[in-house]
Amino acid sequence: MINGMSDEKDAVHLADTLNPAAQRMFEWILSSDLTPGDPIPIEQDLATQFGMARGTVREAVRELRALGIIEVRRGLGTYLSTASASTIRPGLVYRSVKQISHGDDGTKDFTGLREMVEVRALMECSLIAEVTGHISAETGHALHALAARMDDPNDSAAADRHFHRLLYAETDNQLARELIDVFWDSLNLAGLRLPPTNTVKATRAAHDLIADCVVGNDPQASRDAMWDHFDAIRERLGRAANQQ
Repeated sequence: MINGMSDEKDAVHLADTLNPAAQRMFEWILSSDLTPGDPIPIEQDLATQFGMARGTVREAVRELRALGIIEVRRGLGTYLSTASASTIRPGLVYRSVKQISHGDDGTKDFTGLREMVEVRALMECSLIAEVTGHISAETGHALHALAARMDDPNDSAAADRHFHRLLYAETDNQLARELIDVFWDSLNLAGLRLPPTNTVKATRAAHDLIADCVVGNDPQASRDAMWDHFDAIRERLGRAANQQ
């Protein structure tokens, strides 16, 4: 067991989300030398190791599998899964859609979605400052081509996703790239609950500006362009609240 991990005074409370058996197994995984892709002991051996019934171990494995911590390969066994942020996508989408507050005047605030916008904007403003000046002219042309595709409402979402992936394709921080992708999914799906927008031309112009900025050498200009490009969804959030 990792020291302090189960202490009630510790800031990390795995028991908040894991049943006791799954928590013990997770703590063992974290403290072990196992790496993603390594096999873990078979069910019977785990039951002996932890002093649990096989059914309890099976339920713990099922829970850790649902969280993306381990994976079962049919006919091969159970392995530590590749570390990916994709498993948090459903929870973030749920939070974005369902976390809603109501004002005393009856107005509705899409709190979860608004917070998602703020977090994604802050992350992308930081990342884009890092890549500014390191993106080639060729990539800049590809970004402009993607921005042009945003004129087509049927292609706009796919082009937007590819645009943001391409911006950070060379970033060493894999987790940041994965989180941007998860945030994009969450915002895109949750945003379907907001009033429609007629800002197609503004969307293309905002992305064209970003493409121009990142091939230059002014990180602040890139930050400003990225921050402003979220204005469309901020405006939709405002209209959604006012329509209640």
